[in-house]
Amino acid sequence: MKTKNNVQKAILKSLVVLTSLVLISITVNAQDFWKSLLADNRFNGIELAVLDNRAETRMKTMDDYTFAESLEEESEETLELEDWMLNENNFEILISIEEEIENKLELEDWMTNDDLFNTNSIYLEVETEEALELENWMTDEALFNK
Repeated sequence: MKTKNNVQKAILKSLVVLTSLVLISITVNAQDFWKSLLADNRFNGIELAVLDNRAETRMKTMDDYTFAESLEEESEETLELEDWMLNENNFEILISIEEEIENKLELEDWMTNDDLFNTNSIYLEVETEEALELENWMTDEALFNK
């Protein structure tokens, strides 16, 4: 009975995986899938070709319209320079930016001392573990025979 249930579960899981793979492949290749199904029928092939030509014609007319629209010359009013635009008092700088001057870096004695930079010795710690002990319940066979 238990084996029968396990076999049924395995078959069900296999079917689910197989179905998922088929659905994914159809979804990914849906456009090519339908074209390949319709490829054998001549009328449908001609119909698809006509539809593609119509779409191409529509795209050409849209492109021509967009191109012609971009060639139109636009006229703008000339900009006039007014007095307030030339007045420097109208454009005050409220934040003054000062250039920062850094002190020259100096090499100190501790920076060249190799004993201070021995990083390997910091992380080498020997860990000691306590010995494992055998307990009574571990050797009781009645607990493991169910």
